[in-house]
Amino acid sequence: MQIEVDPDLVEKHMEKAVNRISKQVKIPGFRPGKANRKVIEQRFGSAAILQEALEELVPEVYNEALETEQIDAIDQPEFDLESTEPLVVKAIVPVRPEVDLGEYQALRVPREEVTVTQEHIDEAIEAIRRQFAVLEPVERAVEWNDHIRADVKVEVQDHADVHEEEDAEFPVREGQVVSLPGFVERLVGLEVGEHTIEFDLDTEIPSEELAGKHVVYTVNLKEVKREILPDLDDEFVASLDEEGVETVDQLIERVTSDLKTQFERQTEETYHNEVIDLLIARAEIDYPEVLVNREVDREIDRQSNHASHTPEGLQNWLNAIGRSEDEVRDELRESADLTVRRALVLGELIDAESIEVTAEDIDAEIDSLVGQMGVPGQGANLDAIRNLFDTPDGRTSIQNQLLTRKAVERIAEIAAQEGDEEASDAPRASRRRRRGATADAAADAASEGDELTEEGTAAAEAASEADTQPATEEPAAEEQTDA
Repeated sequence: MQIEVDPDLVEKHMEKAVNRISKQVKIPGFRPGKANRKVIEQRFGSAAILQEALEELVPEVYNEALETEQIDAIDQPEFDLESTEPLVVKAIVPVRPEVDLGEYQALRVPREEVTVTQEHIDEAIEAIRRQFAVLEPVERAVEWNDHIRADVKVEVQDHADVHEEEDAEFPVREGQVVSLPGFVERLVGLEVGEHTIEFDLDTEIPSEELAGKHVVYTVNLKEVKREILPDLDDEFVASLDEEGVETVDQLIERVTSDLKTQFERQTEETYHNEVIDLLIARAEIDYPEVLVNREVDREIDRQSNHASHTPEGLQNWLNAIGRSEDEVRDELRESADLTVRRALVLGELIDAESIEVTAEDIDAEIDSLVGQMGVPGQGANLDAIRNLFDTPDGRTSIQNQLLTRKAVERIAEIAAQEGDEEASDAPRASRRRRRGATADAAADAASEGDELTEEGTAAAEAASEADTQPATEEPAAEEQTDA
């Protein structure tokens, strides 16, 4: 906003500034508050008086402009003095996000069928048998599924730190990563004794910091043990002491059922993520950078276990993890941006679909949480746990979680309907109001499974914060409007 201030109002505040300065400073020949404007101007200059006047004048004209222009600010502004004659103040302020979901009712995403294969069942049964395996020392080279005991030292190219571990014990399994990718595979065929293993890490591993680096392992292999699994028979199954499971057939049936439940949950979580990401891609979202910064702050607070509440605590945490604050913020920015966008589209969906959470819904959720954490038959214990959740803040947090969950379930219900998917798959725009060049992205998710679980709470809270709290940063110059 560019605000041109009425000269009479400027003069009024200049007089007030003179009175304040006169009372605050000692001027020879004048009692406190009695020096006139001419004396004050001669001693301090008109620029100092104007600066003092602006302390009260700027907030006054800014708030009046917000009300007159009906601008919905969500954080404190940044001010810039454009000119003094006439007095023109520029205020840059983040405003409430704008979200257009478009034709979200036409969103269609096919569901994936859940299949439990015999291979899945065999792997699960073998994992159970491995829990009760006997390890027998052998005098031979390492083979797959052996367990080894060794002193291990690893050095990575361009990394000063050397990681060492004595008497490390671990299994040698195909597809399992120990230390760094590629290490386990190179243990097969080694015998007890000293060994040096060198290789280059794959350039496609997730860590950009390690991708393609040369690593050197110094391994003192002390012991090799072969794994002896118990026989899969009714006697072994009965020894598991699982209720309702006494035979091999019953164990297979239970494992199959558990796997199906697990796969269904995982598939549902993946489906929710896919639907929400598509909803975001099709939505037009205009939001201030401050929401992303606030989400980064929230994540730093969580990761530092609230150490970031003080400058000293934040610095101690940064020293402990060996990173600078800028490095941490840059790493978190992309996921924080995603959290904000998910929060905003889900918040808009909640409004569009008139999704509500009743007091009864919250009570039922608290009952469920208490039931999961409490000890049956111990009333005092259950009451204490209930008191942890049943507080004003606790109920608000649970309400946000339930709103997010219901919103995700609703958009998943819409997307799962039969019918042709909307023809246009082109993503719509997501914009952040900001000044100057690009700002990086930031944050995590909104919903109930996978990344949509606890982040769902953060997302719902982030969305509601835009309604209740201010936020920093500002619109780009071309988006400013005259007030």
